[in-house]
Amino acid sequence: MPFMRVILLCAVVAIAGRTFAAGEPDAAAVLAGLIDQAIEARLSREGVQPAAIADDAEFLRRVYLDLHGVIPTSEQAERFLTDSTPAKRARLVDDLLASPRYGEYLADVWQGYLISPLADDRRVRADRFRQWLAGRFNTATWDRITSDLLTGTGKMEDNPAVTYLIEGRLPRGVPDLTDLTSRYFMGVRLNCAQCHDHPFVGWKQQDFWGMAAFFTQVQTPRRAKQVYELGVIDDPKVTLTSLRDAGMLDGFIPRSPTFLGGQEMPAGKGSNRAALSAWLTAADNPYFSRAMANRTWWRLFGRGIVQPVDDMHQGNPPSHPELLDLLARRFAESGFDLKFLTRSIVLSRAYQRTSRAGDAAAGEQQVALFGRMSIKVLSAGQLYDSLEVVSGPAAKVTGIDARQGARPEFTEFFGDEGDPDPTAYRRGIPHLLRQMNSGQFAGRGVEALVSRLSASPGRSGREVASDLFLTILSRRPTAEEEARVKAYLSRSGDVPQAGYRELAWVLIMTSEFSLNH
Repeated sequence: MPFMRVILLCAVVAIAGRTFAAGEPDAAAVLAGLIDQAIEARLSREGVQPAAIADDAEFLRRVYLDLHGVIPTSEQAERFLTDSTPAKRARLVDDLLASPRYGEYLADVWQGYLISPLADDRRVRADRFRQWLAGRFNTATWDRITSDLLTGTGKMEDNPAVTYLIEGRLPRGVPDLTDLTSRYFMGVRLNCAQCHDHPFVGWKQQDFWGMAAFFTQVQTPRRAKQVYELGVIDDPKVTLTSLRDAGMLDGFIPRSPTFLGGQEMPAGKGSNRAALSAWLTAADNPYFSRAMANRTWWRLFGRGIVQPVDDMHQGNPPSHPELLDLLARRFAESGFDLKFLTRSIVLSRAYQRTSRAGDAAAGEQQVALFGRMSIKVLSAGQLYDSLEVVSGPAAKVTGIDARQGARPEFTEFFGDEGDPDPTAYRRGIPHLLRQMNSGQFAGRGVEALVSRLSASPGRSGREVASDLFLTILSRRPTAEEEARVKAYLSRSGDVPQAGYRELAWVLIMTSEFSLNH
């Protein structure tokens, strides 16, 4: 079905916590239109023809993976693909953003950025931290979430936000907190100036240590009985100078808390971290809104307007500077509403273009200029959760031990720490073998799927095969695929179940399933 542009004047549309009355333009749809103007103007100047709009099945799978981190169920796919109303894409986006699953997925993503649950005793913390993040992403704005993380105090069991500040049983190192905060909340790789002035960018060593000074007061109580009782306090007696005597890293510069840009923290402004948070989350901060606008674009498109996503500086200009300025400004004006920013981008034609290659000569330019969607690799969490959608949760599959640690073990093996390039495929033979030989997803899981789809009496092989495509790939088979499947199933003779199982296994192992296109 051809793509229908979102209607700007609507009766009553509730979006991201705000209601638009009849006759009032939908601000997200307006911004989506401005996004397309900027993208298409650049494509026109470069003489690059944009790709076509994705069909409904391609859009459906992409938007589920990008907003919920999982493929749609067969019921969800069927409902959307058979819906003939013009505004169904916008309505689906609203439904996905309103679902608790939206915050749960972002929590999964940001937990991977901010903490690393390597040891078993840290999984309790990681789970609690992820649950806290999920609630905040569903209900709070980005400035509030950031402020909670930077200024948290108390016990982790009472305030999971302080997990960001703790490594093991001690406060996270001052350089580590400076690096994480600058990269993920400012889009700047300030750690390159820790031991010396940055060789290529204007960051000086004193810039790093001026920002580091904001974190010197972070301490953990000395006599915590259990990991669950760990907490954070501020100790005003601790300074960079006192830390130097405790063995601070080479390149140490004693410096007062100083915001990036050279302004020292004013006296009498409360705790160091509170002052840093107030400066960072201000509407006119030159880093905060730009960093999140660029990272959100990067997560949805597979590449940032500034690339790499956390290396924003004058020597690494944005591909579309006016567009990044626009997104950052509107994001700040919305009160740092992430749902508004996400909805604006997802409603754009740029986001909804196909990833299918057309003119090979123009392909790279199309992707670089956002005239065609990049193909992204499913993260470990997306892959696990999508496999569960197909096979069913392990607890419901006969004979499979649904251990609580199954998902963490899977995601650790498939490896997604930090923020790797979403378009780079890094998995190899060990990963494929683990997926191929998984009892949960390949053995009894596939058998349970086939039994479920073929249980109704009188179902034809064509119907079962079509439902397998819908369940696994979120689309119906093409005419050519139907013919090939029919020929294959005809060789199964009196044992059609075996043919169905083989077909399901093949579809799960396709690149189409493991990629977000």
